[in-house]
Formats: sequence, structure tokens, C-alpha cells
Amino acid sequence: MRQLCLTGLFVFLSSSVFAADTTAPTIELSTEAMNHCLQTSVVGAAESMTIAELKQACVLLHEQRQGVIESPVAEEKKATSRVLQKRMTLEALNRSSRFVLTPHKRNYLFPLSFTEHPNSGPYQREDDSPLLDLSKTEVDFQLSIKILLREDLFGDNGHLYLGYTNHSLWQVYSDKDSAPFRETDHQPELILSFSNDWEILGFRNALNEIALNHQSNGQGGLLSRSWNRVTLNTVFERGNFAFALNPWYRIPEPEQEYPGDPDGDDNPDITDYMGNFELNGAYQRSDDIYSFMLRNNLDADNKGAVELGWSFPISSNLRGQLKYFNGYGYSLIDYNADMEVFALGIVFTDLF
Repeated sequence: MRQLCLTGLFVFLSSSVFAADTTAPTIELSTEAMNHCLQTSVVGAAESMTIAELKQACVLLHEQRQGVIESPVAEEKKATSRVLQKRMTLEALNRSSRFVLTPHKRNYLFPLSFTEHPNSGPYQREDDSPLLDLSKTEVDFQLSIKILLREDLFGDNGHLYLGYTNHSLWQVYSDKDSAPFRETDHQPELILSFSNDWEILGFRNALNEIALNHQSNGQGGLLSRSWNRVTLNTVFERGNFAFALNPWYRIPEPEQEYPGDPDGDDNPDITDYMGNFELNGAYQRSDDIYSFMLRNNLDADNKGAVELGWSFPISSNLRGQLKYFNGYGYSLIDYNADMEVFALGIVFTDLF
């Protein structure tokens, strides 16, 4: 893999200045508007939410819907508040509503996703002629949602979710092959989530999750890719910086008796390329969010991936994003292909 200098990235993140915590709302609602919001929101809100938390959620909803332009003082307060608090508060507001699907991971649409060297290896016939004539530019989009199954399994904590993420790569610019979907990865998971408020070295451990995760591209034969994992996800925040450490254990599968065996392991070497963990981080400055993702197999060959992103507001409910990816595992079909990808598009739900 083309190596990037990761040291500079960590120096930048570690040298960021973090301000003190504050949870003050940035605007005030009229009594009538607040009462209306409380009456309509209390039915679907988490049972553990206090009245103060409901009121804060109503203020956040109003800001989100109206696209409020805040004063410099309010912006300063917003920048120094806990970056994950807004998202977690709004999730709690709708946690018990059976009519609401909550965003899980990022939801986005990249109309322009470019790589100089598309991974054509899986799409070769036996005579080495191409099954697909891949375009260097494609559409990349992701849909990721979760729904609450059970709330407060352990006192006032422990929420069980069913999550689903669909990541698709669409060859819409291909003139010769009728614009096929090159790859569609499905990722259902059962998630047990615990909110937390511990502090470690100045960082607040806001969330801990354990999940049973299945990922598959839904293909058969030689194009089939899949794996099952038990994953942990622990999330920390401090001021306007947050990061999540996500290690996993791959559940073993039997070896294939022949190529394309549907009962055998489609990709026994996947952890050699995808590694055994993922580290995600994000830093918010004003309305811009700078993010990174790192994966590594912690082996001598140092295989893995790095992703850098910058998202910025376009409107009150849409954000643009520029993304750079370098390494293995851009999708399941690409798990063992070293790729460099540049993407530009729209984010519907961001990290926070």
C-alpha cells in the first residue's frame, strides 16, 4: 500500500486546543413553542430523559429545522460543548418511537468517486477477458439506519438496537455495460449500547457498544464475499474532538472444498488486509468537521487503510463532503485490492 505519514495526523490531533464543557442551549423558545414540542415529543422519548433534557432536545430540534444563524457568543459556546451531545440527545428524543428510523453510520451520496486504477480483477472471465469494463468514476452511496428493539435492559441503561448499513458502488458513467452496480455490501448487526460518563485523562467515555456483525455482498460463486464478527466500539470525546476505537474478532468459518463453495469461507485472508480494528476520529471547527479513519493488521507487511474527510454545511440539513481513501477494503469485493479514491458529494447525516 502507498504509505502515508500518519505521524503528522496524530500530532495535529493531539495538539488541538480543547475548551471547557458547557451544555447551555444557544437560543430560547417561546413558552407556547416549548410546550407544543414537549407535548408532541414526550411519547417517543426515552423513558430515562428528564424534563431538562427534553427541553434541550426541543431547542436543538428548532435550531436544526430553522437553520438558526447564531451570534458569535453562541457559536463560541457551541464550539466548546461536547460534540456528541447533540446527536445523542436527539436520538434519545426519538428512541421509543416506532415510527422513527434513527441514522446509524454516515448517510451520504457521492456522485463523483474517482480512482485511477479500478479493481477489475474479480470481473475477469476464464479467458481473462473483462466481464465489466469499469469506469474510473462511479457513484458511491451509503444508507445506514438502526431501530430500537429494547430500552433500559439494565436499569436505566443498556439499549438493544437492530442496525443495517447498505454501501453501494454504481457504475453509472459506464457506457458499455448499462450502468451496473459494481458492488453492494449489506451489513446487518445486533447492537447492545451503553451510554457512559466516565472520564479518562480528560476524555469522557460517552458510549460503549458490543455488536454481532454480518457483512456480505450478496453475491454467489467466485464473486461472493462475507464475514461475521463480534465487534466492540468505545467512543471518547473532549471538547470538539471525538474518537472511537472499534476492535473486532472474526468468527471462524470452514474452509472451501472447491472454488466458489457456498458453505466455505469466501475470503479466509480478509483480516490480513482489513486488520483487526478500526480507529475513527473527528474534529469540529465552527461548522466544519474534519475526520479520519485508520485500519491496520499490526503485522510486518503493515496492510490496512487510511481515510481523510472534510464536511461543510451547504444548507440547514445538508452537508458537502470531500473524502480521500488509500488502502485496502474500500468495499468487500475490493478487500484485497490497494486503491486510492477521491470522492465529492453530499452527507445527509454526519457524525455529529
